[in-house]
Amino acid sequence: MLEWLFGRRRLASRKLGVRGERRAAWFYRLRGYRVLERNARHRAAEADLVLRRGRILVIAEVKARQSNAAGEGHEAVGVKKREKLIRMGDVYAARYPDCLLRYDIVSLTWTGRRFIVAHYPDAFRPMADPQRPWIWRG
Repeated sequence: MLEWLFGRRRLASRKLGVRGERRAAWFYRLRGYRVLERNARHRAAEADLVLRRGRILVIAEVKARQSNAAGEGHEAVGVKKREKLIRMGDVYAARYPDCLLRYDIVSLTWTGRRFIVAHYPDAFRPMADPQRPWIWRG
């Protein structure tokens, strides 16, 4: 009851994720990006947002948190997730060969009233595996 009086309320995990992705899309739209796809899936590849502004194509991962007890949202994007984002980047690089790819992470923290946004543009760059150069690593 006191949470409602002071404006601090917790969100269910699913609702937090949906609202976080919506807020991240709005964040990009304010900066002139056009959302090409949300929750993009293609075989073993996935990304929360795929955006474009001019020749820049952004593959973005969105992490929303209610507290930092488990760490910041950007810390939760490990090697496996980065490799999935890279595979999604390969799919979009084939569709838009004239674009420059960028991989972003948007970390959102829910305060109970609003989101605090931390944007990490160009958060990582893919590198070729030394033994198998046709495979990209994050």
